[in-house]
Amino acid sequence: MSLFITIGLFSLSTLNTHLVEPQDIFEVDHNHVQQLVSSGHIRSLDECLNWLARYCDAQLVDAQLFKDNDHWRYDLQLKLKQGHTVNLQFNAQSGTLSSLTQLPSECTTHETATR
Repeated sequence: MSLFITIGLFSLSTLNTHLVEPQDIFEVDHNHVQQLVSSGHIRSLDECLNWLARYCDAQLVDAQLFKDNDHWRYDLQLKLKQGHTVNLQFNAQSGTLSSLTQLPSECTTHETATR
């Protein structure tokens, strides 16, 4: 599986403003993200993508990091092997898939056993 990693900067135009107040969200740059990972406040995007690679044959289209009410999350847009695009959210602090997000049915555990 090949994943191309890109981190998009936060854009207010992509938010649903009825869900999040603009003053509760701010833009983060690459250096700030590296500092957050180094200090242990969030997991790296690579860690989330490595977990995801065990289940989905997908290509990363876009990744954004948001802080919403003291909770960090990655919003990922992926293009699945079947051709359609899905959006997933990861808790950036734990590196786990958000409880509000489900893996698409095309994503299953890849067999690694030798036959």
